[in-house]
Amino acid sequence: MTTTWCSVVAAQYRSVLDDLAITVRGCPDELWEASIYEIKKSDQWAWPPTDRDGRPFDEPADRERNLQAMSAVWRTASHALWFTDLDLSGPETEWAPPAPFSTADEDAYVVPPVYSREQVFAYIDHCRRRVDTLFADLTDDQATAQLPQPHRNGGTSLAAVLIQGVLHLQLHSAQIRTFLRTHGIRCEDE
Repeated sequence: MTTTWCSVVAAQYRSVLDDLAITVRGCPDELWEASIYEIKKSDQWAWPPTDRDGRPFDEPADRERNLQAMSAVWRTASHALWFTDLDLSGPETEWAPPAPFSTADEDAYVVPPVYSREQVFAYIDHCRRRVDTLFADLTDDQATAQLPQPHRNGGTSLAAVLIQGVLHLQLHSAQIRTFLRTHGIRCEDE
């Protein structure tokens, strides 16, 4: 039986996924690959940018473009969805995102290929289904149980992971919305 806690958290995920869909829909094509904030070479988590196979970009212009792509609208949305999908996988230890997304997308320094708006929308829908599946029969006992050690959040309760996850998703959706507003773009719900 679904508890009130599960219903509330599931509703929050659905609401934030809806908000992300609105902001992605509202992003004009010319801003899709624009950086939300500047990435610096001194940002240790970002330098040097590489492709999924760990190969650095050789040309200086390619390196700079891919460095700034780490904070692009499309990348911010795909990053948020990647972690949302992972968090909603619950106690699964063998997880993979749907194609064309990759488990390597969030490895250090990796800049995946630019994802299209349609691919991001498909990932939002995938995450909505994850919400429905996970919360359909999640109990308080399951939510408060610690995740197993092979899991990336081993030793942490699923409930804590889910709360942190929805806040992470909300943060990035708000970043995109704020970026659009600074460029005079209002989303359909504003």
